[in-house]
This record gives sequence, C-alpha cells and structure tokens, in this order.
Amino acid sequence: MGEKMDILCIRIGEKYGPEYEEYLEEKLSKYNIHWIREPYNERVTLQWNKMWGMQLDQDEPLCVMDIDVLLMGDYEKIFDYPIERGQFLAMPGWWRDTEKEGYSINGGFFKYYPKDCKYIYDKFMSDIHGWQRHYIDNGTTRGPVNGEQYFVEDSVKEKLKLIVLPPQWFTRWVTGEDIIYGKSMMKFNVQLTRKYREITGNDYICLGDEFHPDIKFVHFSHRFNKPHEWEGYKKNAWSREQLRY
Repeated sequence: MGEKMDILCIRIGEKYGPEYEEYLEEKLSKYNIHWIREPYNERVTLQWNKMWGMQLDQDEPLCVMDIDVLLMGDYEKIFDYPIERGQFLAMPGWWRDTEKEGYSINGGFFKYYPKDCKYIYDKFMSDIHGWQRHYIDNGTTRGPVNGEQYFVEDSVKEKLKLIVLPPQWFTRWVTGEDIIYGKSMMKFNVQLTRKYREITGNDYICLGDEFHPDIKFVHFSHRFNKPHEWEGYKKNAWSREQLRY
C-alpha cells in the first residue's frame, strides 16, 4: 500500500466515534493507517472485516488492530516486531481461560504477510455466515458477533507458524465504574492483576495512575472506556490496597 508500515483498522457503525481514529492517527503517525468504515461485503459483520487484509496483493507485512486500545511506553516495539514469510504474529489473550478454550491469542493485534494468508481469506469467503456463527454455535464464545480470533488461530495453524507476543506487554483493563453489565469492575481488575502476576512475575498492572512499565498495549474491556480520555480516568485510579491480592 505504501512505503511505511501499513496498519489496518476497523471502525464500522456508531459504537466508536471519530475520536478513536484521531487518537490512533496521532500515536501511530510514523505508520500508514488504512480505515475500513464500511463492510467490504454486505454479509460480513463488524470485526470479521479484518479478513479483508488477507487478500491484499502486497509483499510487505501488514498489521491489523482493534481501536479500543491505549498505547504507552515503547509501544512501537509491537508494530516493528520482525517476522518472516510463513510466520503470523499475534497478541496473547492470557486474561481468558486459554487452557480450557485451547486457544492462545487475542484478535486485538495481528501482523502477517497478506500473501501467506490468502487461503484464510478464501476459507472465510467460502462460507461467510457459517464461519461467523461457528464459534458461537459450538460454545467457544458468545454472540451476537464474535469468533474471528478463534477462526484465525485455527486457520493459521493449518499452514503457518504462529508467534505470540510477550504476555507482559499486553493487558485488559477497566476504569473506575463500579458495575458494568452486572459485573463488579473492581473485582474484574483484581482478578486480572492476580493472573498477570502469575503469568509474568510482575507485581501489578496499574497502580495510582501508572501502568507497569512493561505494558505497551491496554485493550479496554467495554465501550465505556475511551483510550483518548485516559487522563480523565486517573481520578478514579485504584491503590495497591484496593487491588490487594
């Protein structure tokens, strides 16, 4: 697409406003961002439009990412992480029960050579509706629209070498709202912190208004959290005592 590293982002529908684009355009100004704002096929829903990148006729690697993320520290290491032909790079999904699921990645970030992945695109396009329902119907995930990361992981393992980025670089997080979707956000963050410590050996995810220095990519857990408003969330920052484990 261009001389700079290409990044593909999806913003379809009204859930996320243009401020998400503005945030990423500023943070990733050294790269070439391409936005999908309309489905590339009328039958393809929301995040499944990530598949579009896999049919591109280009020789250089492509990054594909979600937009509800906070980037910090030396986050460019994620985008500049080197890969070779035949390799597929993805962020981990350590906050899920990956052992029970049998899956290791999260769909928030991929990097790959499009020409290596044309078979994945063709596989998806051969049964768009079926694949969009497959991982919901078999109980791997819940709807109404989910499953693309599982489809990608299964498909990558058919022909490519899957490389998962270091878990200490990534986390999910929520801000100070007490109850969202009937769940305690404080309890959610405490559970996240415990698991992060077990997996990485790092003592915390976020204390006061600062994330652990190893963390480069925060994938927020619901639409009420807006990366571009992070400074405003700091007033709700939690202490070590609140996040005791």
